[in-house]
Amino acid sequence: MPLAKQESTPLKYVVGIDIAKNSFVACLGQVDSRQCLHFGKETIFENTLTGFTDLLQWVARQQSAAAPLWFVVEATGVYYEELAYFLVDQQQLLSVLLPNKVKHFARSTELKSKTDQLDARLLCRLGLERALPAWQPPTPALRQLRALVRERQVLTKQGAQLKARVHAYQHSYQPDSRTLARLAAQQQLILQQLAALDQDLMELLAAEPELARKLAQLTSIPGIGLTTAILVLDQRLCPGRERASTRLLCRPGRGAAAKRPLGARHPHLEARQHTPTHGALFARAQQPAP
Repeated sequence: MPLAKQESTPLKYVVGIDIAKNSFVACLGQVDSRQCLHFGKETIFENTLTGFTDLLQWVARQQSAAAPLWFVVEATGVYYEELAYFLVDQQQLLSVLLPNKVKHFARSTELKSKTDQLDARLLCRLGLERALPAWQPPTPALRQLRALVRERQVLTKQGAQLKARVHAYQHSYQPDSRTLARLAAQQQLILQQLAALDQDLMELLAAEPELARKLAQLTSIPGIGLTTAILVLDQRLCPGRERASTRLLCRPGRGAAAKRPLGARHPHLEARQHTPTHGALFARAQQPAP
């Protein structure tokens, strides 16, 4: 059903989209010259190429005047990516928001309930009330870097867990040599896969001089190795990449050690190791009082 015609001319149209694995809910709204917000009825579409095309046709039927059109979607896992790239390919204005930003905006409203339809309307309202940044898709090289880094993170975590299992089993009562052999084979496989991933990373950087330059700048910082530098670049793919990249290099608070990203650094330890002045100060602080 098209939006009811208003006396004032619409200044902006916004489509709020609450997305899930198989479908998404869209709500089209507009703000007029009197700063009044008007919302249409929420509609459900399939999270497929056909659903994306139907969405654009549905929006075109709702528009009653020429005004800027924005799509606003929350970054829910990876389910939003297909729609986001489709909209960008269709030259549509799109904003991808972090879940915490949407959550904080919801707290500022009188909305107490939570459904897919209400979430879509909330995103629409956020887009109407705020000037949001346009989403810029990452380059193919950065997308490949993200996939390689995430795969490496998983393998590194699996390797650490397997190492702990081997250590515990070796120190148990009468460990079975066959089990130890299988565990050793698993460790060797993980090392081989990590070596293959590192080779892929090196080949990617060799083909992308700009990425290599940025990594060289990051690794020039004392205490920042290649893995941490790649993780920082990977954060650029997130909607809130600046905040995430800064958080990656900050000391985690109490109780946050288990949740901090792989490669996260403790600045005070890095300063002690790489800065002679801080190292000497730390050594004096550790000396017993006379």
